[in-house]
Amino acid sequence: MYIVLRAWFFAWLFMPNFGYAHDEVLFDQYTLQASAEGEVVNDLMLVHLQVQHEDRDAKALADKVNEDMAWALDQLKEYAQIESDTRSYTTHPKYEQNRIVGWRSSQTLVIRGAEFEELKAALQKLQSRLQIQHVQFQPRDETRKQVEDELIQQALANFKHRATIVQDSMGASAYRVVQININTGGRGGQVRMQSSSTMALSRSVDSAPAVEAGLSKITVNISGQIQLQ
Repeated sequence: MYIVLRAWFFAWLFMPNFGYAHDEVLFDQYTLQASAEGEVVNDLMLVHLQVQHEDRDAKALADKVNEDMAWALDQLKEYAQIESDTRSYTTHPKYEQNRIVGWRSSQTLVIRGAEFEELKAALQKLQSRLQIQHVQFQPRDETRKQVEDELIQQALANFKHRATIVQDSMGASAYRVVQININTGGRGGQVRMQSSSTMALSRSVDSAPAVEAGLSKITVNISGQIQLQ
């Protein structure tokens, strides 16, 4: 029994490792990075507005908020190019000497569109009952995609240029791309227009806010591996 076991052990010890027999050994691989950056026009405007009221009676308070929001949505019906949706209805108690003495409620209205003059005209009306929380500008999806496609081509050309430099420097006849990753990103502009909590909500507004859409930066980053031939 001992002799058989020892003979089996030595046979296993010197057995070829077929699991690695067909693994390809890779040489002359290099990791490269390239990028391209550009600017795109912010042709979409988003505005967050808020209805806010206080009252001792919770039901009366809800009626005030609902009435103002219904009024705002009704005003927007005459602006065909403006999209809108309501968000974030919140109610909080007001305390005095650890007693609830009233309630504060608010609801957010978001409007968006590419026709800035129409948006400014709508804001001029809406500000009589709603507060502007902030104004944000960004490129529309189709605008961003067009610029991104151009930057991807530029970034790929930069990647090929760097790969050719490595190929020539190492004296190789050619190279092939083993792996490549393409990532896009960017940042847009935002104009905050916070309203003071002490400002009267029912104030009249003679003009819409003056804003500048500006540009957004878009960056395409490429990372990958090449193998020299």
